[in-house]
Amino acid sequence: IIGWIDGQKSYFHDRFAVGRYEPPIDNMQDWFLISARQDDGYTELEFSRNFTTCDNESRDIDLLADTSRIVYSWNDELPTVTQNSDRSETYTFRQHQNQESASINLLGGLPNPPQIPSDAKSFTVKDENVAVPDKDTTYWCKGVRLSDIIDSYDEVKYIVKFSPSITPGNEGYVHHMLVYICDGLEESDLGPGGECDDQSDAINYCLGELLIAAWAIGGSDFIYPDNVGYPIGGPDGREYAVIELHYNNPKETAGIVDSSGLKFTYLETPREHNAGILFMGHSVVKTMIIPPNAANYTISAFCSENCTTQFLPTDGIRIFANMLHTHLAGTGLTLSVIRENDDGEYQEIRPVEKNLQYDFNFQQTNHLMEEITVLPGDILLLRCYYNTRGRSGVTIGGESTNEEMCLAFPVYYPRVEMNSCASFPIFDQLLSFVLQDVPAEYQESFAVFQYDLSGPTIQAVLNQLEWNEQQINSFEEKLYQTGTQIAFCR
Repeated sequence: IIGWIDGQKSYFHDRFAVGRYEPPIDNMQDWFLISARQDDGYTELEFSRNFTTCDNESRDIDLLADTSRIVYSWNDELPTVTQNSDRSETYTFRQHQNQESASINLLGGLPNPPQIPSDAKSFTVKDENVAVPDKDTTYWCKGVRLSDIIDSYDEVKYIVKFSPSITPGNEGYVHHMLVYICDGLEESDLGPGGECDDQSDAINYCLGELLIAAWAIGGSDFIYPDNVGYPIGGPDGREYAVIELHYNNPKETAGIVDSSGLKFTYLETPREHNAGILFMGHSVVKTMIIPPNAANYTISAFCSENCTTQFLPTDGIRIFANMLHTHLAGTGLTLSVIRENDDGEYQEIRPVEKNLQYDFNFQQTNHLMEEITVLPGDILLLRCYYNTRGRSGVTIGGESTNEEMCLAFPVYYPRVEMNSCASFPIFDQLLSFVLQDVPAEYQESFAVFQYDLSGPTIQAVLNQLEWNEQQINSFEEKLYQTGTQIAFCR
């Protein structure tokens, strides 16, 4: 799109770009100007387009419920318009001096987000003046007593919005934040916090309890629909909250002080449905392995039919929003519902969310275009796609952004007592891979996997291979297609 206002006349063109030169006008004009105005030195153009234009020259990209990358530029000098003898116009542009880009999900927000009532209140769970360690990856955990930060916590509250509160200047260091609520913390757990691995067993147990918010880099506010709220507090409410904050500091910069966290907006009146958030995907373990040189390596994880049968009500749950999460090698994710048909075969019903244009720096909890029902006995299947071209060794699962994750955070109602649901492979097909695809001189070294599955051992053994296409495809098949996975839920 190129548009501008010259005096009382506005100009607006649907154009296309295939190179670094002036975009020509498209023969099919599929973008339409709604309004144009100038105010206080700004030009504002409002325009629209169908999701699918059916451009017969294939110059338009369909607008899907995934990540779109917007490239935009502007200039302070107006184009020159020349009137031709045939009444057509020729436009001469100067190169734009201001250029930006952004990632956005054009269909991922509520069409008409509800206004937050004037009587809404808020509380914040955050770190306090943390001296961020000068190392690549830090997971920082802090516990708080909810009655200390929420008035009248003995009465049920209903969260209707949560928002990131990032210390200015630290946006590049705060990778993700999760907030859980639980019981069982001691007074000693309520201090300034520290690295999660150094905290008490009670703090670390809380990290698998009831998740009330998940936020990651690039995300913005999440607003619940006007008929849904997340209940906390009351006579049976959990007493404590723990925030887990991942600091990503690849340059190991010293002197960073951070007080980031999540702000929760709540009401004291109930809504029609009580929401829950599910932690779902591949267990974060070193045995999640992605070979180097892979263009589209696929890892699958699932929430099993046994788990949904055990925890879901007869009418099931309805997913209305979701956040997808991988690290730097991730290029796409798909979360789907699998259901058994009358013939006893499992079939994919439909995707919950499909994003094949995943952007690590834009991880937003997106509202779905329509709610998806998950019934007892259904399977939630998460597929994650990775590109490791240019990496010299295997990538393993873990907390660092140079390691990988494969996770989803469905937001649903009614809330159930299942907090997390994940899976991981047990390497029952590894011997077949070794005998068929590993050179004889390396085969004996793979025996170490029978008793040592630590990260360094996995990397040392698997990095002996050159990882050709046959080995990559075979490894993926034997771990995630024909191999057995163990599923667990709590």
